[in-house]
Amino acid sequence: MIDFDHVYVTHYQSAYRVAFGILLDSALAEDVTQEAFTKAYLKRDAYRPIGTVRAWIHAIVAREAVSRLRWRRLQQRVLDTLGRQPKAPEIDFDAHETVVRLLGRLSAKTRAVVVLHHLHGYRYREIAGILGVPEGTVATRISSGLRQMRAALETSLDGADLQPIEETAVGMR
Repeated sequence: MIDFDHVYVTHYQSAYRVAFGILLDSALAEDVTQEAFTKAYLKRDAYRPIGTVRAWIHAIVAREAVSRLRWRRLQQRVLDTLGRQPKAPEIDFDAHETVVRLLGRLSAKTRAVVVLHHLHGYRYREIAGILGVPEGTVATRISSGLRQMRAALETSLDGADLQPIEETAVGMR
């Protein structure tokens, strides 16, 4: 049995950063992190030390964050159908905001691997295990994500804005 109090104290901040990196919304990231820790606590007896506790927690957080994005997209489609559009946020062009906006242009699946690799230092193999996808898929998504971010940044330098693009109605790209 793992000491869950220790797991929570040790891994909460990094779990929150994973959630924020995928969701790009601090309040939603907080909710997802809490929900993920609740799920982990309820399934703590099922934990098998194949990987690290940190990777186990991050896997739960990443899956919960992607699930929450899907739910949020569905809610947005309903609001759009009803004709209610939320107000677009104002653009702030400092470096952090630029990165957040560039990440926001990626699909949730692509954003998840970019965040896990570049912000949290996971290797491709570890990300594949966390997300349950082949390692080659991880490599492709990272390459594609960085290429998309680079192109969006170059375009923005030519005068276009960096508002996140909406995901397709079919699902995540």
